[in-house]
Amino acid sequence: MSLKDISLPFYVTTSEHDPIAEFFDPVLERAFTYDVAVGYFSTAWLRDAAHGMAEFALRGGKARWIISPELTEDDFRVLADNGACREERIRKVISRSYHELFAGLTQRTREALGWLIIDEVLTFKIGIPRNRLSGIMHAKQGQFSDDEGNRVGFLGSYNLTGGARTNWEAFSVFCDWYSEESEQRNDAIEASFGRMWQGRDPNLAVHDPRAADLSAFVEQARRSSRHYDLFPDASPEKEPQSPRVPPHFLNNGRLRDYQEEGIRNWFKNNGKGLLHMATGTGKTVTALTTVTRLNDYVTKKQAELLTIIAVPYQHLAEQWAKEAREFGYEPVLCYGGVMRWMNEAQGLLNDLRAKVKQHGMLIVVNASLRDKPFQGLIEQAPGHLLFVGDEMHNLGARNALASLPANANFRLGLSATPDRAGDEEGSTELKNYFGETVLEFGLDKAIKGGFLCRYFYYPVLVHFDDEEQLEYDELSLQISKLFAQGEKPDDKDGSEALKKLLIRRARLIGKAKSKLPALLGLLKEQGDVRHTLIYCGDSKEEEKRYIDTALERIGSGLGLRANKFTSEESNDERSRLLDQFAAGDLQVLLAIRCLDEGVDVPMTQTAYILASSTNPKEFIQRRGRVLRRFPGKERALIYDFIVTPRPEILEDKGVSNVERSLMRRELARFNEFAELAENHGEALSKIRLVKEKLRLLDY
Repeated sequence: MSLKDISLPFYVTTSEHDPIAEFFDPVLERAFTYDVAVGYFSTAWLRDAAHGMAEFALRGGKARWIISPELTEDDFRVLADNGACREERIRKVISRSYHELFAGLTQRTREALGWLIIDEVLTFKIGIPRNRLSGIMHAKQGQFSDDEGNRVGFLGSYNLTGGARTNWEAFSVFCDWYSEESEQRNDAIEASFGRMWQGRDPNLAVHDPRAADLSAFVEQARRSSRHYDLFPDASPEKEPQSPRVPPHFLNNGRLRDYQEEGIRNWFKNNGKGLLHMATGTGKTVTALTTVTRLNDYVTKKQAELLTIIAVPYQHLAEQWAKEAREFGYEPVLCYGGVMRWMNEAQGLLNDLRAKVKQHGMLIVVNASLRDKPFQGLIEQAPGHLLFVGDEMHNLGARNALASLPANANFRLGLSATPDRAGDEEGSTELKNYFGETVLEFGLDKAIKGGFLCRYFYYPVLVHFDDEEQLEYDELSLQISKLFAQGEKPDDKDGSEALKKLLIRRARLIGKAKSKLPALLGLLKEQGDVRHTLIYCGDSKEEEKRYIDTALERIGSGLGLRANKFTSEESNDERSRLLDQFAAGDLQVLLAIRCLDEGVDVPMTQTAYILASSTNPKEFIQRRGRVLRRFPGKERALIYDFIVTPRPEILEDKGVSNVERSLMRRELARFNEFAELAENHGEALSKIRLVKEKLRLLDY
């Protein structure tokens, strides 16, 4: 095919044309080379022009792109500085540009872009003005050629960004065969680009990417198979496909060995069982692959399968839906007002009953699962029913257990912490419902296998002041009396008075006054503060939340770019905060409990735990969030603030059971974290004296 085979307009505007459909796609389908210099580029454009880029790649095309980095005011000062360190500082700006580009992509686009780089279909350079120019490279010009030497050039206001299609933009088109003038203009564009690419333009420095700049893209691509059909197929005639495991989750057609083992064991156990998998080891993908293989089996038997996935929070429902769509499912999200989802859910069940469809999926939050409208849907479920409980430990309370569908002939439970702390009965009921554990893949195996990163653990010992110690002693005394009377704190038979006292004591530990000064000192010592996460408690002091006080001291006091991540922020605001945190625009993120389950912050390199309960579910989930792999992240650092009795109390030979009880509570988390840390011995030595004084060496 030749570029001459297509009819192109002389002048393209976004008001009158669709630039992707009417220019870029048809030209890319026929081009052999593609040179472009553009001031602004985003992979939203790559996604929009996916069809044409896929054809270009499959035909062996070669693209050279010169793009401009996003520059801040500080960056402009760097560019204006002709000192000895200028080049080194420019390199940092360039490396950051690639990091920000990577952070802004979806996983699928990262992989596709990574393969374009690996296959040398696409080569990047960064252009930065120099000498008499001091702004940004604001070019908007490009040129295509086919294997016959025909050229198509363009020049105008159009950037390669997703937003360019919604702006009023325009560019001129020059085809060699249209006129002698068009040919001369293409000569000029080609010469101009050649000077820039070869570094011969006296007022533009071009910088090749270093291997480290592109390593994140390459690493992401290497985890998937080469398949340019990752790009969406816009053909409306294409027949719908049965759900399939996306190739980028597979290596030689398989998941990771431990994932395959879990799925195999689940089927051997007649479609029942628990997947006990450490946070960050791919339990969602494992579960959806299990659903897909069961769906294949049921379909071959000419039967129907309804899959219900129950999750504790709305943001988890949205994450599951996003990944389920990658597999080819069309899930119905069931939360919020009943009228929001009931008609669609009922229609799905009708289609299954009428055999119009053979499979369907409902994703429900636990609160809606318990309500009568959804329970009515469960009772009507036709064919086979698979129930998936994500973070299934949340389903062990009495009212939640009653909502588990008894008519589900297939059951799959997922959790990094399947046992409910302090609720043996609830844990047993969950195991009776879901079945035995079919995969045990804890943190030790995940770290050893390289699926989670290694970490250093630093206990930070702090103390109560006199006032706090008195309050702690009084609360502990009241709690002891209630325990002596046979009161219990668990969900089923719990005493409200006991629960309130335990919460007050936990909050007191979380907000110990000595913690914040110690944190500020460590942040100063940290120096280059970035990708730093701080877990705070939910306590208040004179109606002001502890997290707000901490944010003021860190933001205004230390001058760090920080923000909070709590239940008060909207989903859109949370997404924006996570994007800023990933890109490095936010140095510090302060959270309460919103990051405990389901929210990914893999870029976190340093975590400070100011407050954490004695519930393993909470502190194990938090550690798992911090240990997720991320390009360029070799190790994670965890600083854990542990309240210990003051030194003068430790010297008292008559240490009371209150002090020993306080330390036992904190040691449960310490022992868990220290066991797998790279600096295990160092962490133990930090707390040994305290354990010795309190006669807790065996604890």
